[in-house]
Amino acid sequence: MSPPSLLLPMDADPRLGPILSGLTACLCASLADGGRPACACCLVWGDGPPSQDFCSCDCASGHGQAWVRVVRQEPVPTNRRQGNCQVWLMQTVIEVGVARCVAVVAADGQSGPTCEQREEDAWGLVLDMRLLRQAVACCDVLNDRTSGVQVMPGPVTPTGPRGGCAGVTMQITVEV
Repeated sequence: MSPPSLLLPMDADPRLGPILSGLTACLCASLADGGRPACACCLVWGDGPPSQDFCSCDCASGHGQAWVRVVRQEPVPTNRRQGNCQVWLMQTVIEVGVARCVAVVAADGQSGPTCEQREEDAWGLVLDMRLLRQAVACCDVLNDRTSGVQVMPGPVTPTGPRGGCAGVTMQITVEV
């Protein structure tokens, strides 16, 4: 039997898949509704934030890139069994993040960004921080009381600047 050409969230993991898919949609919508759409906004895989492939200053659909990724999972044993198998809940740490192009040293290699440029970048990233929190706090898939998903907010952390990119990440833990 060959694997399907495209896995749907429910096929990959019936509990976590819809959460990741829904949270990605909430993040993309929150940034767009807040006037800060990203050039790329998607679910990614990796042991750290994605490479900043879309951290260009502008594109037709926005500025920078946003992502959702699984940071780690830790099993929570239960006393339940399904057939011969133990049933575990999983505490999954999920990161939502955004990276933007920020002012850098001028082409002459000497002139650093002005205070005005740095402040403009900083205020934009403060807005991104609020929009990330809003995406998590207002996301229907995380607020569905009938699903049994528990959400614990975690740290909100600035990143960079590195290579002309800076951003912010937020981690949450969901128990599914």
